[in-house]
Amino acid sequence: MADTRAFLAIGVEAARGTKEATTVGFVPLEDFALPKVDYMSKKRQGFRGEETALGATTEERWGEKWEGPFNMRFYTEAGAAKGIMGSLFKHFFGQATSSQNAATGQYRHMFYAVNDPFDASHLDDDALTFNTNHTQSGTLKNFPYLGGRVKKITLKQELGAALIMSIETMGQKLDTVTAGIASPTFAAENLRCDYNNLDMRMGATVTRTGTAPDYTALSSNGAVVKPDSVTIEIERGMVDEQVLDGTTSPGKTSVGELTGKLSMTIDYEDPASGFSSVDEFMAWIAGVSETNFFLAWNTGTPAGTGDNHMLIIDLPACNRLGGPPEIKRDGKSKITLEYDFHYSATTKYAIGILLKNTASAV
Repeated sequence: MADTRAFLAIGVEAARGTKEATTVGFVPLEDFALPKVDYMSKKRQGFRGEETALGATTEERWGEKWEGPFNMRFYTEAGAAKGIMGSLFKHFFGQATSSQNAATGQYRHMFYAVNDPFDASHLDDDALTFNTNHTQSGTLKNFPYLGGRVKKITLKQELGAALIMSIETMGQKLDTVTAGIASPTFAAENLRCDYNNLDMRMGATVTRTGTAPDYTALSSNGAVVKPDSVTIEIERGMVDEQVLDGTTSPGKTSVGELTGKLSMTIDYEDPASGFSSVDEFMAWIAGVSETNFFLAWNTGTPAGTGDNHMLIIDLPACNRLGGPPEIKRDGKSKITLEYDFHYSATTKYAIGILLKNTASAV
């Protein structure tokens, strides 16, 4: 049996629909599936002197689009074009403010949602090429999916596992299949975010350095939270539309309201100090709803002198959504706590993400 090789290489398009398969960041996938291509096709109708009862004679294709998910371990950088992991955030939120710490040397990229990601001052007409490479009968082939958008991001951290980022994508067209991209280069394993380098906290004691929303540093000394698993989901309500502009693929992307949810499974207990899941449950019943969360993955790998590769997520205003505990006769009782995000006038975002690495731009 021939060896199966598969990987994803992502490139930033200078203009949407213009393939970028040269300057790419390589991303190893947890599973592999080609995005689904949907063609706008119709049977030709009309009075043409034909015996119509015997069936249509022609199938007409008027347009195409694609969509599909990608699931990957989260690394602070991609292989080769290091900024591509940040590009995925940038093309979801619409904004990335990048700077270099003059004292330590590492680069920091702050991401947050803007009203219109595709106006001239943000992404404009930029998009992503998702080059999906896999072997066919032992020969590596590249399937370039052009005009890509990121419409949903899910970050899931479980015990004894890497942080998994799942992105739901959509785009314009599948370009001509070509020879595979040779010699993929992936990020070093010590740049991976894992369960054992997560510091999760709750409470208002978050220090934000700089001017909102373009913070250059984030830290917290709130109450430590130690869940069994935690998941963050964020959506932008993106919809791709085909318009009358002479093309056969979507040419306009509309964006709705940003929505997000944090869910975590944790022991149902009320310790003398620290985070109390019982208190959280009772606060929801009482109607006292707002809190905040702070999650930081510190890889321990230097990105400069005195600072490391890190992923930091700041959730300044979270509303409890409840969820009853699962009381057990034997063993630990558990509860799944859920929260949704709200815009904070202080931070000027509902969710802010700070990525520290050695990529000068994303």
